[in-house]
Amino acid sequence: MSESLLQKQIEKYLKRDPTRFHSPAHAGLWDSRDLSEVEGLDDLQNPVAAIAESQEHAARLFGAAKTFFLVAGASQGMQIACMALSLSINTTKPVLVARNIHKSTLAGIILAGLEITWFEPDWNEELGLFTRVEKQLEDSKKINENYSGLIITNPSYEGFYSKIPELKIPIIVDEAHGAHFHFSQELPKPALNYGADIVVQSWHKTLGSLTQTGALHLSKQSKITIANLEKAYKLIQTTSPSYLLLANICRCVDIYQSHGEAIIQESLALIKTIELAHYNNDDPFRKIFTSSSLSGEELDYQFAKSGIELEAVGTNHVLAFINVGNKDKDIKRLQQLQNLDLASPSNKIKKPKSIVQTQNMREAFLRKSSCKIKAPCPPGIALEVPGQSYAIS
Repeated sequence: MSESLLQKQIEKYLKRDPTRFHSPAHAGLWDSRDLSEVEGLDDLQNPVAAIAESQEHAARLFGAAKTFFLVAGASQGMQIACMALSLSINTTKPVLVARNIHKSTLAGIILAGLEITWFEPDWNEELGLFTRVEKQLEDSKKINENYSGLIITNPSYEGFYSKIPELKIPIIVDEAHGAHFHFSQELPKPALNYGADIVVQSWHKTLGSLTQTGALHLSKQSKITIANLEKAYKLIQTTSPSYLLLANICRCVDIYQSHGEAIIQESLALIKTIELAHYNNDDPFRKIFTSSSLSGEELDYQFAKSGIELEAVGTNHVLAFINVGNKDKDIKRLQQLQNLDLASPSNKIKKPKSIVQTQNMREAFLRKSSCKIKAPCPPGIALEVPGQSYAIS
């Protein structure tokens, strides 16, 4: 497999073995590939060579009009997306926002000063979490008339997927956990394929790149202009990106261009050999294990005793990410837990109180020193936000 242009340029720099009178200050001591914007390596703020080429390849790979690389995760991408949406709205109508947004989207709303209206996804009382938003978005006409944009998480952290209708307003999708959907017909439809305007992905969560790497895609039919997105991107993107991460992103693009479908298909075949009982969701890469007799903490302890580290622990369930890096030996270790009591949980979990936004979130955040943001991570879902009150039930 050929190297990306950025990798070639890094190798060219290393062969020169120059004396480094530039940042980073370790001058190659910790890692010789940890470089800055030296000549030949392009600039993430204004890419014209190696990075630009790889971003163009990524856009073609995912079917986007333009792709922007992220080195501070999907968190950074959602903040950029919110800012771009704010720049594009010429109306006083609020943005419709799903209750299960990630904390980073909350930060984006505050930074952009968006006026929002919350809506609540379906609540699963067996697991105690929000899942899909299909029913809440069925009335497209009402949504188009009353709101200036839509912000959703799809799929959810736990692998629940919603079919989204076509809308006339901009749609921003946090697809942090769905980049792999592009590489198999067996998986749900990717956000770029159902009309999303901006899609943010966290490649380290599903494609196997290094932590903090991801991408932001602008769709070919986007109602948000490239100019507004680039304006937001340059404002929020770091001016000192890690070239270790950038090189890895470019490498990831190369790999999935050549072998993406094969990689995901191989993982799917491996996943199909898992015989442990699990709770039904929409993404086979996300396995939810529940028990009628054990709490989430007790389940996690049983997995840990078998040498298995899980993604998350809930009140009465645990969440396992089956990754593209997992091999047959990992699945065999998982199979050792076949005698564990894995069944539907017996207790029901009450939905949190519904919230309404009674004050602009940015104004509340800046003016009230006592305001709280409560969004335990993972999954980072906002439970308490500035300027909220509880709906009267």
